[in-house]
Amino acid sequence: MKNLQNLFVVSLLLLVAFVSCKHDNSITIQGDIKGLNAKWVYLQPNYPIGSLPIDSAKVINGKFEFVRHPDTLFIADLVLLKYKDEKGKSNFLSVADPYKADKSKPSLYAAFIMEPGLTTLTGDLSNNKGISITAGHQNEFYFKNLDLPFIRISKDSVKRSAQAARIKKLVEDTPDAYWALFAFNDFKYDLNHQQIKSIFDEFNDEVKSSYQGKNIKQFLDDQPKNKNEFPNSVFADQNAKPVTLVDTTRKLNMVVFWASWCGPCQREIPSLKKIAFACKNDNLRFVSVSIDDQKTEWIKAVNEENMPWQQLIIPAKQVNRANAQYNLGWVPQIYLVNNKRQIVKKIDGFDAGNEEIVKTFITNYLAKN
Repeated sequence: MKNLQNLFVVSLLLLVAFVSCKHDNSITIQGDIKGLNAKWVYLQPNYPIGSLPIDSAKVINGKFEFVRHPDTLFIADLVLLKYKDEKGKSNFLSVADPYKADKSKPSLYAAFIMEPGLTTLTGDLSNNKGISITAGHQNEFYFKNLDLPFIRISKDSVKRSAQAARIKKLVEDTPDAYWALFAFNDFKYDLNHQQIKSIFDEFNDEVKSSYQGKNIKQFLDDQPKNKNEFPNSVFADQNAKPVTLVDTTRKLNMVVFWASWCGPCQREIPSLKKIAFACKNDNLRFVSVSIDDQKTEWIKAVNEENMPWQQLIIPAKQVNRANAQYNLGWVPQIYLVNNKRQIVKKIDGFDAGNEEIVKTFITNYLAKN
């Protein structure tokens, strides 16, 4: 009996130790807003747009409070506070950028970071200066780096390396920054494998093990190990027949990634038809690959556009891997690949001048090889 009692005491102590070591992810959002003539305030995710509220709080004399206790691994997220005025019109509580130097012309943002700890929102809706926010380091990072997801990564290798170093330093200084992880999804297609890995390694383990963190880790794992070899995946044609992407019996493969919903892709099709007609050659293989998630829309577009070359679509189960393998952060993209699966030319986006560039390149390449 004594041994059982001792075992119970040890187990209880271990449980207490485990609970005490867990992060306190409790969230409190308090508001004291003058002129807030509403009965309820609603807390909802910023993404996807139009998401349903995840919580609501009653408003009494302009004051309200949200208290949440996440019971799973929590990663800070962008949220909005929405309310309906006395006329039934929906509005957002707009937060003023606390780090904008010129307070006379405040920058207003509907979103802020929902993070563990206390977040307070104060202000007066009648002065149009926005709501003041006092919160933790997640919001501090967010407001200081609002432009991070919208950075245009340079095509110049030196400038691109400098941008990657700057982003890496930001993550190194705040390794649990949600906003940096969110931004990473936008510019991962513009950086090389080593740059992406170098930045990702700076996030802490909790961020890496989050849903978005795991997605980026998978993206890295799916990128080609041999940078000099174009991945030769198997995709499906209109009849769901598997087809190898690159025909290594041809000297040159022109691979076009596109989508039925993509405006620039549609504008590019007449040029592609002219290229295909002008460059008829047994040594050239022409193929378009769709990233459509709706196969019916893809088939409809293929029938309407009447493109006289092979049409493939990436099966749903292969989409994420293909995005990493072929760097499909945008479409259209044209890859010209030789029979050794080496990329000999790549064109991003559509420009009317691309037609002559591609025709000239194909003609010259086939004449020399």
